[in-house]
Amino acid sequence: MTSTNQQPLLRTLVAVAILATAMITVGGSTGLRAKSAGPATSPAISDKVSAMLAQGLKDLSSERYAVRQHATKIIQTALGMQLQAIINAGGPEQATRLIKLLNFNINLDRWTMAVIKLPQKKRMAMFNWGFEPDVLPLVGAAFARRADIRASSAQGLAKIPGSNSDWILDRLLSDRRRVVYLSTMAALWNRKPSEKMVQIVFHRSVGNMTMYSGATTRQVVRFNGQNIYIMHFVNYWQQAQDGQYAAQLLQHWHPRHLKSMLVNYTEKMARQSGTDDILQNPSMLQGRNFIKLFAQYKPLLAAPYLLNLICRPQANQINFVFNGQSVHWDNRTIPLYLLVLLSGHKPQHYHFFKSALYGGSWLFNTQVQEESTIRAMLKFWKQRGVMPTPPIQPGAAKPTVGPPIPGPFPRGVVAPLAIPAVGNTRVLVKRPAPKTVGH
Repeated sequence: MTSTNQQPLLRTLVAVAILATAMITVGGSTGLRAKSAGPATSPAISDKVSAMLAQGLKDLSSERYAVRQHATKIIQTALGMQLQAIINAGGPEQATRLIKLLNFNINLDRWTMAVIKLPQKKRMAMFNWGFEPDVLPLVGAAFARRADIRASSAQGLAKIPGSNSDWILDRLLSDRRRVVYLSTMAALWNRKPSEKMVQIVFHRSVGNMTMYSGATTRQVVRFNGQNIYIMHFVNYWQQAQDGQYAAQLLQHWHPRHLKSMLVNYTEKMARQSGTDDILQNPSMLQGRNFIKLFAQYKPLLAAPYLLNLICRPQANQINFVFNGQSVHWDNRTIPLYLLVLLSGHKPQHYHFFKSALYGGSWLFNTQVQEESTIRAMLKFWKQRGVMPTPPIQPGAAKPTVGPPIPGPFPRGVVAPLAIPAVGNTRVLVKRPAPKTVGH
């Protein structure tokens, strides 16, 4: 083993040694040193530990295996002495303070193991930043085992600008525990988000195109010839409900690149083979969040993919009477509504009405109205050079996968114009004028 190959281990042990030193520093700040009751905390022992660590870390780069092996043992002994110095501290609240301090050190160990996987430049910057006195407590809290402690770190970290705090806040946003990611979203309300933050919150808002995604994880324990199945339940229904808060945060941030994310997400829905997506019916919570974001940005580049969605085979058809009024929807209704928004017209001019169902959804009274609106939208966009992408094969259950077009408007074609929304659909889709017969 060469000194070059030894570098990752060396850097890891350097970090561990720094952590051990930090433990004593934190311990001193809590009064543990002042109540020292044993020789393990004497200056002579401290100097000895420092010398052992310095020599051990140096010998880890030796070309000789025996020297490197001995250096590892020296460092292990030195770290044990550091821990012993803390344990031997006295005081009436010794046990309580030590448990708190040792838990803090465990949290820092988790942070170290996460940081050590970063590229070297980013890693060293994170270590230098994280050991700053004002930052260290927040770093420890962010990597605590208890969710409430992790959640408590978000407000403080959100006030510290820079990529280092961004990195930890990204992890907190991705946390599976609701108290953690909700507290982090609240803390980030007035902070300029990174692209990664926007991606995480967007996924939190609209999900992965299905209502449920693996509601449980399962482990199997083999016991005396029997299989014991252990289910770890995650309440994805509650997490789906939290998507509305994520959508509010995105609307407040209003990041520019969210527009392209909406287009990419629409394309993904158009290219999937199944019909189980968040726009299949108005009861989908993620779908309602998507509609809110889509209405704010109105990304025209999504038009060809929405056209694809209204051309797909009909599914999830619902017809019933609600509050004395007939109601119809299917898996094409919401994409059709979004196309109307992009066209610049009011939905009520295309037979839509706003129902009280599911918080106020734009629906049809009959399937006939929906079919009429589909024809109107296909004609409207075709006149402007916009066709379904990917193309629909006649009789096919799924779209043909093909390369995405660079934009919905080929060269020389005028972009959609807002036609005055007056009258009904017949005004928007003009029929050919009857031929005149000469006398």
